[in-house]
Amino acid sequence: MDTHHASAPPATGGRLAERLVAAGLAGIILPFVQFGWLLLAATLSDDSRCGHFGCVGLLADAWTVGNWASIVLAWPLLHLLRVRPAWAVAALAPFFLVPIWALADVPVSLVAGVFAYPLAALVSTPRLLWRRRSLVLALFVLLCAFLALSSG
Repeated sequence: MDTHHASAPPATGGRLAERLVAAGLAGIILPFVQFGWLLLAATLSDDSRCGHFGCVGLLADAWTVGNWASIVLAWPLLHLLRVRPAWAVAALAPFFLVPIWALADVPVSLVAGVFAYPLAALVSTPRLLWRRRSLVLALFVLLCAFLALSSG
């Protein structure tokens, strides 16, 4: 039995599947943080600033701010979920999230983190061959092309 790889700490790459599942879990948790921000903004909003359609405009602005706040909060959450290096995944995830947000409707953009954070974790995995990294990026480009054509 190979005991050297069994005792490898997660900081060195550890198990790829555990890393991807934890990153996907972060992608599931972060929309709930975004909804919390939206509820807080709705509760604290001034009704006198609402227009003809109510406070929909303010909530849309709060939703956009919540998107960026969830990106900022991703690093501590990834670190808490033991995704190492968490900073690399958190830094790469916006490059996957922003195109999905731009190309997809709101229901799809809610689950964008489920795709973006595992993809970022896979691309930032230490000792991963460049061919595999480029395969992941090619699959992401195909996903973006599918979203662009389906929203058409």
